[in-house]
Amino acid sequence: MRAFYQAIEYIKSTLESAPLLNTITHGTDIIDNVKKNIFPLAHINILSSSISNGVVNFTFEVAVVDIRNMSKINANDKFLGNDNELDNLNTCHAILNFMITQMRLQRNDQDIELQNDPTLQPILLAFTNALDGWKCDIEISVPNNDFSVCCNGD
Repeated sequence: MRAFYQAIEYIKSTLESAPLLNTITHGTDIIDNVKKNIFPLAHINILSSSISNGVVNFTFEVAVVDIRNMSKINANDKFLGNDNELDNLNTCHAILNFMITQMRLQRNDQDIELQNDPTLQPILLAFTNALDGWKCDIEISVPNNDFSVCCNGD
């Protein structure tokens, strides 16, 4: 009966060990709705769950974003522009890469496993704070062994 808590704590603890990441949030709220958030920020949102033979599968959307800073100085470089878009994309991609790689390589006491090969999708100038980054859907399986069901043959 704790599979959901185990799944979300597993994602959170893996993200907590990621270099450069400062804040982790969750839920269906807008990602940047708290003014005290320190970026880069990871946001976890549950999408679905299925119960299979001996495991519970959860699909989460994980987004990692940072604030786009735009300089008021005109850019001399037309490719780089006058903002940090490429820096944000690089940093946020590295954080998700770290999370996915850790989930693939690390063994954990609860036998939680990453089940899919996540595809990262860019986020550009999104939400109130003009955020850049990446998001992906991850499917993880948690052993379904918290309780047993007995049936009488009556």
